[in-house]
Amino acid sequence: MITSSVSVAEHLKRVRELIQPTKPQRLSVEEAHGRYLAQTVQARVAIPSFHNSAMDGFLVHDKDLSGSGPWTLPVSGEVAAGGLPQEVVPNQALRIMTGAPISGDAKSLRVIPSEFTDASLGPAQLPTQVTIHEVPKKRHIRLRGEVVTPGEDIAHPNTLIDAGTLAFFLTAGVSHVSVYRRPQVAVISSGDELVSTANVGAAATNNVDNAAGVATGVGTADENADYRIADSNGPMVANLLAEHGPVDVRRFHVGDGTDKLTALLDELTSSSAQPVDLIVTTGGISQGAFDVVKAAAVDSPNADFWFGNAAQRPGSPQGAGLWNGTAVVTLPGNPVAAYVSATVYVLACLYILQGRVTSTPVEARSTTEWWPHCAALVHAHPTLPLPRPGKTQLVPVQVVPADTGLLAVPNTGGNPGSHFVSTLIGIDGLAVIPPAEDAEHPDSPGMATVLGWSR
Repeated sequence: MITSSVSVAEHLKRVRELIQPTKPQRLSVEEAHGRYLAQTVQARVAIPSFHNSAMDGFLVHDKDLSGSGPWTLPVSGEVAAGGLPQEVVPNQALRIMTGAPISGDAKSLRVIPSEFTDASLGPAQLPTQVTIHEVPKKRHIRLRGEVVTPGEDIAHPNTLIDAGTLAFFLTAGVSHVSVYRRPQVAVISSGDELVSTANVGAAATNNVDNAAGVATGVGTADENADYRIADSNGPMVANLLAEHGPVDVRRFHVGDGTDKLTALLDELTSSSAQPVDLIVTTGGISQGAFDVVKAAAVDSPNADFWFGNAAQRPGSPQGAGLWNGTAVVTLPGNPVAAYVSATVYVLACLYILQGRVTSTPVEARSTTEWWPHCAALVHAHPTLPLPRPGKTQLVPVQVVPADTGLLAVPNTGGNPGSHFVSTLIGIDGLAVIPPAEDAEHPDSPGMATVLGWSR
């Protein structure tokens, strides 16, 4: 175990070095929705796969529209979307619908939209002839392969398969893709003082309900019931992870003794039935007599950890390491400090596990470099805390419109204390107030970087 003081960027770099993406698996495109690509995807068919009409109108030969109009041509037939292509006879027109196939030399043909003719718009019987009043500049023909050709790279690793990407893949004939497996994360809250939210005011035993995949305390009243507090950190971190899925989360609670925590960590990191990719703990890493996480790591031969202070407010006590080779990130116990730290460090781990960002740590020179998530530069509200020497301040904020543009307004009233959990209500992200000696935006005074905000 090593203890020292580091910057936020240094600790984030250390945490990221513990993590690698999960092993890829091959899934159907629809099953892979919400996952991140592990390999480059290539188109299997051309897009479009055949020449087709971009408009409802009439297909004609260019040479039949020479001279000055209007031009009147007999209509030889029609082609609907999904129908068989038909040759258009010279000196005749073929009524054609959007998406219908086009046969012949597309470069010598053009589609005249119905609006440029005397034809009735909408459903109507096939006319015997059509008069063209004007020839538009566009041919209104989609050429085969003008979007994508077979074998062309259409998506690269770390791409999210969202609804639009899914549609693109299916159109390009892609049926299966290689994606990163859903990360498995265990969240452990520690402390005898905690009870499950269903049992506030009553003592909690350390029972685990694995049927639901979430560990909860079961209340039993005792003389200390009125002096216990709700376990908000466990559900908070678990649900923060879920909000940034895909991820499967299991939640546990242990008391102040090291035996149960050590046994739980050994079980989680050695079980072949339900292996975990990351363990997150809250509480038990400071300087107190009952700091169970730090004590367990010191005593166990299976642990290789760093504990120390990160130069941040809130959430100075931090830790990270390996337990039986599995990455563990240890967070402070105060709720706002836990939330801020989970947002910065735990989400960084999750994003790497998911394959949405690279695991290669950066040499950070600015906030936007050490932050692997979404970040935006917005105007800073005057009530945001002033920079402090040697400390990065991470302030929960709302981003609101103002006359000058978007404005980061603190929920803290200028006091980013680690126990004011009410400051987390309705926030849009965390404003970064860099140390006084680090001018974050020298060319943009009055601006603030907001982490996690992307609207």
